[in-house]
Amino acid sequence: MRCLVTGNHGYIGYIMVHDLLKSGHEVVGYDCNYFPEEVFGRGDTFESSKGIRQITKDIRDISDADFKGIDAVIHLAGLVDDPDGRIWPDIQMDINYLSTLELAIKARRNGVKRFIFASSTSVYGIKGDELLDEESSAEPVTWYAKSKLYSEYALSKMISEDFAVTCMRNATCFGISPRMRVNMVLNCLAGFAYTEGKVNVVGDGMNWRPVVHIEDVARAYINVLAADPSKVSGQVFGVGCGSYRINELAEAVKEALPNSVIVHGDRGNDNRSYRVSFEKMEKVLGFKTKYSIRDGIKELIKGYEEFGLTKEKFQEDRFWSTKYYKSLTDSGKVDRNLRIKTG
Repeated sequence: MRCLVTGNHGYIGYIMVHDLLKSGHEVVGYDCNYFPEEVFGRGDTFESSKGIRQITKDIRDISDADFKGIDAVIHLAGLVDDPDGRIWPDIQMDINYLSTLELAIKARRNGVKRFIFASSTSVYGIKGDELLDEESSAEPVTWYAKSKLYSEYALSKMISEDFAVTCMRNATCFGISPRMRVNMVLNCLAGFAYTEGKVNVVGDGMNWRPVVHIEDVARAYINVLAADPSKVSGQVFGVGCGSYRINELAEAVKEALPNSVIVHGDRGNDNRSYRVSFEKMEKVLGFKTKYSIRDGIKELIKGYEEFGLTKEKFQEDRFWSTKYYKSLTDSGKVDRNLRIKTG
């Protein structure tokens, strides 16, 4: 299939394109290029991703012409950090929700047959110890999570025999990518432990967080793409390797870096906690994740070491989504609507 991958220059997108190409698919990339080209540990593995046709545009400017010859859309683009919504709630809803609708409307109008949407397990909100699945009630507490749930609902109304829609509720990702982000929980815990010797835990660490390796995310999407549309259209799938208390993740990091110490700090305004089952994808499609959290921690430490990550580098804006967007606005590279300035 020829796939349009939005957000292909992002943390997950770079991996997604590489794995799609390896699986024999053609890829057209679509990205506004907020983030500069960065090679973090694994760049030489991804040379094949650099020769694809690239559309460099804001997702809010998608046009009918962008779908010429496209069979499937994998929609990853968006403002994907919860703090983004606290600073720019209207913009996050515009990019994550309204633009998703416009993308799907134009995709369907132009003959695209498959639409795979990157949603999030954060739609569940604050749930405590209850084991959740795709049938559980969703009660999002952040603008980011709301934008994902609203998109899921709107997309469900667009399904037809000729337009198969699948929503993928990704757990919090971990792992090394050439377009590295460290604001995800396991990447962050391992990063602080590696650079400062401290595994910094927010709050008491008893809240639950589902996680997944980025390679498993790519594998899951490709699995859905290969499935008969009748099995996946209208379906919501959770994508994750398991759910862990933050303390469990911290202990796993400390195991790998035994000289580090676990430090608990103030919880702040983050009360999210959701424990999620990921059995549905295995039952419906026979899909299983490959990477454990310990596999991921080992990879992260190796990647940080190869990159020469220091305390100073770890704090650079380019690795933290919200900090980086703020630096772009402060420098005048993007306008108040987070549109990249030209000329």
